[in-house]
Formats: sequence, C-alpha cells, structure tokens
Amino acid sequence: MSGTVNIHGKEYKTVALRIQEFREKHPDFTIQTDLVEANDMLVVMKATILQGDQVVATGYAEEVRTASKINRTSALENCETSAVGRALAFFGLAGSEISSADEVANAIKQQNNQELEWLIAHNETCMKHLGSIYFVKHYLEGDNPKWDSAAEAFAEIPNEDQELIWKAPTKGGLFTTKERQAIQSTEFNQAMKKYLNDQKGESNE
Repeated sequence: MSGTVNIHGKEYKTVALRIQEFREKHPDFTIQTDLVEANDMLVVMKATILQGDQVVATGYAEEVRTASKINRTSALENCETSAVGRALAFFGLAGSEISSADEVANAIKQQNNQELEWLIAHNETCMKHLGSIYFVKHYLEGDNPKWDSAAEAFAEIPNEDQELIWKAPTKGGLFTTKERQAIQSTEFNQAMKKYLNDQKGESNE
C-alpha cells in the first residue's frame, strides 16, 4: 500500500496516509492541534481528534530544536505532524506500529548523527590526551603493572574526557580489553585514591 513503509521488518504508515484515510472514513471528525510549550530548546504539541465536542483520541509529540538541520527552522511543523500522526494511530489508523514512518526515519537519522558526533568527539579527545594514554598503557604492561604511575597518568585526563575516551576496543577505543579491566581493578582504584589524596594534601599545605 502506498504510504506504508517497512522499517526493520515492521510496517509504519506515513502521517500523510493516516490523514488521508481519516478524511475518507470520518469526514464528520476534526483534528485540533495545540501548542503545549515552545522555547529555545524544544517544542511540545498536542493533537486531538474530535467528533463534535467529544474527544476521541489524543497524541503528544516533542521536538528538540538542535536535533537536526530541519528542526533548527521547522521544529514546530515537525512536532505538529508527529502529534497528529500519533493521535491518528491511537484512533486506529496505524500500520503495525503506533509511531509513523516519518517519526521512525527521523529518529534513525538523529541517532546516526549523534553517533557520528560522539565518534568525532572521542577521536579528538584521544588525540588531545595521546601522551597520557600512552603512559597509562605503558605502565599497565606486563605481569607487574606500575599501578601508581598508571593512575597518575590517567588522572591527568579530566573526568569528562575520561568518559569520552572510555570506548570498547571493538568500537575504536584505544585501551585493550585487558587494559580496561586493569583500570577497573581494585589495585588501580586504590592507587588512584592514594594519588588524589596526596594531591589534596599538597594543595592544603
């Protein structure tokens, strides 16, 4: 059927198809949209399906203005479309899923964009702290790791950057599985606590 999209084995109707079916089957019903909230960060819309004054179904949607290029200029329009699509789905005009094809495609695109942005940030952070990362790896080598030196080198990396660097080797991370286990070990944590306490003591002198 035109207007039905198969995404990962599930059938999703476009909002346009849902509206068309709604108009054809229920010409005496109406769709009302209301702006719930709009600010610099996001837009929230509510769509209501009415038979006269009686509410038959409702649907809400939220769009973050920075989520995509389209949302930077048309977040309100996208949000209204999504709200209408969800209201019509709850009314019974869905494929096999409540979400519309438009919503799912947009969500996949946003997820891909977020993953790409995260990967770029990860790579830039690794390059910025390549020296510290090298010494952490060096001091963790062999059967007798130098815990104190490894902890000191790791502590040179700010906490927020540590989180960005902490990526599995199968996904491009620079620390091997063995090194990651070492960094999470009791010995490493004890060495880190000792180093941080020593630093605190020096700053209080």
